[in-house]
Amino acid sequence: MRIKGINNMKNKILGMMLATIALLCGCAANDGNTLKVKLDLVDFGDTVVVYRTGHEELTFIGKNGKFEFELQVDTICQGLLVQPKLLRGDMDNARFYSVPLVGGESMRVWATDKTRYDVDGTGFYADYHQVDLFNENAEKEQLGNADKFNEMLESNTFSKEELDKFNDEVFKPSFQRYQQAIIDYIKAHPTQEAAMFLLKKIDGLDKMKETFKLFDASVRNGRMRPLYDSWVEDAEDRLKDEAKEKEAQKKQVAGIEAPMFTLNDLEGKPLALTSLRGKYVILDFWGSWCVWCIKGFPQMKEYYAKYRGKFEILGIDCNDTEEKWKDAVKKHGLPWLHVYCPRESTLLDDYGITGFPTKIIIGPDGKVVKYIVGEDPSFYTLLDELFNK
Repeated sequence: MRIKGINNMKNKILGMMLATIALLCGCAANDGNTLKVKLDLVDFGDTVVVYRTGHEELTFIGKNGKFEFELQVDTICQGLLVQPKLLRGDMDNARFYSVPLVGGESMRVWATDKTRYDVDGTGFYADYHQVDLFNENAEKEQLGNADKFNEMLESNTFSKEELDKFNDEVFKPSFQRYQQAIIDYIKAHPTQEAAMFLLKKIDGLDKMKETFKLFDASVRNGRMRPLYDSWVEDAEDRLKDEAKEKEAQKKQVAGIEAPMFTLNDLEGKPLALTSLRGKYVILDFWGSWCVWCIKGFPQMKEYYAKYRGKFEILGIDCNDTEEKWKDAVKKHGLPWLHVYCPRESTLLDDYGITGFPTKIIIGPDGKVVKYIVGEDPSFYTLLDELFNK
């Protein structure tokens, strides 16, 4: 199994770890619970941590990357073998290996360098090794083409027409060949449980469901079924999130009329957005729980003073209690206007808010000038452009 893009992944590795496990953990019952593990991980160190979602992290001591231990595994799931420094947040050259955890088996994992490792063993793991080698060979062409396409993009020397041509004539066909290779493999191995992991490589939920039907009933309805169901549920959740994101983006368009609202201020009095018509207004969606919101306050206060009288800020506290909201305003000494957004309000949906902080600049005519999601320096650049005249 080749580790792809390891140098580029180190700054995202913790998020990937959690996302990978969340996608692949299942809840299938397992009669045999003991998993015997043997590791030979060159240049790995003397300590390995076994990480599983919903379970306590287990630490094992070895020597020079060699380990032998047993795990009690009552659910089939994907685990991670990681260096301790990775869980401490030290991602510089940290190593991790993703492996299925199946009780009642013996598993061997070995790595000759930092970019490739293999998994085999008894029963399930013997099949998994076969599946892994197949996938590594099958995806080689399309991964190579993906690398070439990215290099073309980064070089800034290719026209859009050239990029489109490479994508249509080279990359897409190679990807379709890879997808077909997976389908052909499953057709040829319908009773192989380990082949179920190839479904995660299928592009699209409908196609994954269709390919799942190629497995024998013993696999479709066996111990791997809960794992598959969790993948489907996760994919459906992602589609829902993507749909919400698209709907939100429709509302984040410059030039549209900003939705009107009235919320209570710090003294419990109603404050209507219409009362600020005729001047630039910055809506700041924030919360006392939002670290990046808090980090941005010093510079916001600096610009509020720098362009005093040229715009107004209306802080809109979200997902807080009123007490925490008021305490945070006082603690951080925020000199602008503030209102409280109760949880039952539709304001976040009205404005298509998908993250915090979100700052929305509204012009004197009541129309949206710009959405800025996150603590982005471009926000202050825009303020300079608007008011430093």
